[in-house]
Amino acid sequence: MFLSANTPLVAIDIGTSSIKLAQVAGSRNKYELTSFGVMPLPHEAIVDGVIREDELVVDALSKLIKAEKIQTRYGVASVSGEAVIIKKIKVPIMTEAELAESIAKEAEQYIPFDIDDVAIDFQILTQSGLQDFEEEDAEEGKMEVLLVAVQKEIIDSRTAILEEAGLKPVIIDLDSFAAVNALGLSGDLSSSGSLAVIDLGASFIHLNVIQNGQTGFTQDIPGGGAQCTERLMSEFSLEFAQAEALKAGDIPDSVDREEAVATIVESFNSIFEEVERSFEFFSSTSNTQVEKVYLTGGGALTPGVDQLLSQKLKIPVEILNPLDNIKVSSRKFDRELIAQMGPMASVAVGLAIRKFDYK
Repeated sequence: MFLSANTPLVAIDIGTSSIKLAQVAGSRNKYELTSFGVMPLPHEAIVDGVIREDELVVDALSKLIKAEKIQTRYGVASVSGEAVIIKKIKVPIMTEAELAESIAKEAEQYIPFDIDDVAIDFQILTQSGLQDFEEEDAEEGKMEVLLVAVQKEIIDSRTAILEEAGLKPVIIDLDSFAAVNALGLSGDLSSSGSLAVIDLGASFIHLNVIQNGQTGFTQDIPGGGAQCTERLMSEFSLEFAQAEALKAGDIPDSVDREEAVATIVESFNSIFEEVERSFEFFSSTSNTQVEKVYLTGGGALTPGVDQLLSQKLKIPVEILNPLDNIKVSSRKFDRELIAQMGPMASVAVGLAIRKFDYK
């Protein structure tokens, strides 16, 4: 069986608090949204990126696929979290085929897991020193490689969920890379300088710094919007749904507005301190400053969170809505609702525009 780049697929973003589904049609600069849906997940069905209640997640995904009337059986999903290792490494210059054969050995020194327990992929970024692979002394040169390693059990858990919901997984990507794909819909990133895409999820902050179109630094930081929700639940004796609604701006009469806002600000400030430290590390190791941040994910729906992050980092922060850059039919979608939910769609849309050849 051979699937071409034109084969329809459905993108599934399985987050801590919800599942997002997206399908697009067309090609670059002419994409159109054909399906988009969100299905909430029961509280604690997924904890810290790990699926705890498989049946609940499969049930939610199956209902979402049915509700959106998805016809294709081919799915693409993504993973993130502490089971994902992404590093830039330098290796002797060699062909891509040679590196594919030796990458496991090269990767062992960088991966804190048993090499047999991880799936490995790579991308050659740059070559320094000699540029000609055929030169006899080519081994004196080095090339920079982006190394990605993911624990197989995390990949297996995602593929199992898709399979049980009736889908055939053909691609497993990373959340942070998918968010960058979504940003790429806004234009060519190859001469954009240093930009950061921050996907503010419930359990993790997915950070990816792009330098002229290439990944310069990436990190999954534990913690996210769920910390704020839990604090609101504790301090104001709220149920989970009430705290989520409060975080989105719906403040109940029983809660003092100023106290609620102060709690939200304090919660996100503590989260953003980790982002600030990551930026400082990137700057110290690259001698480069991030010039702008694009904020996306469910946490980006919290009113004022972009301004708060901008004040913390002292650089411009913009909410990324990938649906602004593709055609969305007003006959098929509620444009106002889509505009509100757009930041949640970045990973799903970034996955949906993946092209592939699969045998």
